[in-house]
Amino acid sequence: MKKTFAFILGSFILFATILSCTTTVSGEFERPAGLDMNGARSIAVLDFTVQDNWNADIWQRRNNYYRKERDKDQIVNYLTRGLESRISKEGYLSIASPVEAEKALRYRTTPPCDAYVSGSITHYEDRIDHRVREDDDGKERVYFIRRVSFTLTYSILDANTGKELGYKRFNASGSSYEAERRRDLPDPISIVRSDLDSSLREMTRYISPYKEREYYSLIKDKKNETLQKAYKLASDGNTEEALKIYSEYYEASGSYKAGYNAAMILQSQGKLDEAKKLLDDVYQRNQDGKIRNALRNLNSELDYADRLKTQKGLRESRARKNSSDSSDTFDSSGTPDKYEESSESIKDAGLITFPTE
Repeated sequence: MKKTFAFILGSFILFATILSCTTTVSGEFERPAGLDMNGARSIAVLDFTVQDNWNADIWQRRNNYYRKERDKDQIVNYLTRGLESRISKEGYLSIASPVEAEKALRYRTTPPCDAYVSGSITHYEDRIDHRVREDDDGKERVYFIRRVSFTLTYSILDANTGKELGYKRFNASGSSYEAERRRDLPDPISIVRSDLDSSLREMTRYISPYKEREYYSLIKDKKNETLQKAYKLASDGNTEEALKIYSEYYEASGSYKAGYNAAMILQSQGKLDEAKKLLDDVYQRNQDGKIRNALRNLNSELDYADRLKTQKGLRESRARKNSSDSSDTFDSSGTPDKYEESSESIKDAGLITFPTE
């Protein structure tokens, strides 16, 4: 048993050592939004809602209402403000005032944004279970554990037409630590915070382009002095000089290691077309699985770039249209017809309830 453990530990240390010695180059890339937003430039994050089937296992009946309301407020505020903050941080979509957006929806006036996003919590369950175990003295002790789960849905609508642009659903669940007293259990939001953060991150990437850093490992050559020199330069951060050496050596020798590493550096610099041309050539000379995988990843990167270009093009086109189209067709009350239609569509979608007039 000890020998087996020692072997596993030794293997892990060796693997970690090898991994730590690998030289990588990296680059930051802008990714397209998962959803095409029809060129939207601004968005309002409306307050999240909670459906009526909120099911909580309350151990003090007199605190039922207040605790349920507190838990609701905590979670919906966390989601609303969190999504607004993340979208704002990406800097692609400007954030419109939710107060002004709701006024526009209620009174059917010109919306202050191009799109609305809101969400709701459904199928919520907050349950407290107990377990009975014997302690070291043979006495039975009761331990409590909280389990929380719910479904979270997001809707994105075009503010001008009221049409739904996209829809996302996430499931959140978690369990607390064991406690000897119910009152020592954590709040529900503490239990599912990681799932909430994951949904917020994915939702932000669904509606807004975002930045992501990618890392590319270089192939080391222990025998060739020229490639060793280039590898050392890349390891020290002098990627331009390393790229020059790798490129020249590949042209002269056709070494797949030199060509591969040069392509990886080009890709990390965002020179995707140059990297693609070089890696295609390397693959034609060397039908290697590693190069094939790198080529597949590079093609995906090129697809991302094309889609991002399309999204930004639609955004610029919409901006030009908005600036040139200074007049709308108004009805007799002085309100544009399309905004009245928009309000009815959004009302039907359940994002907001208008006051009865």
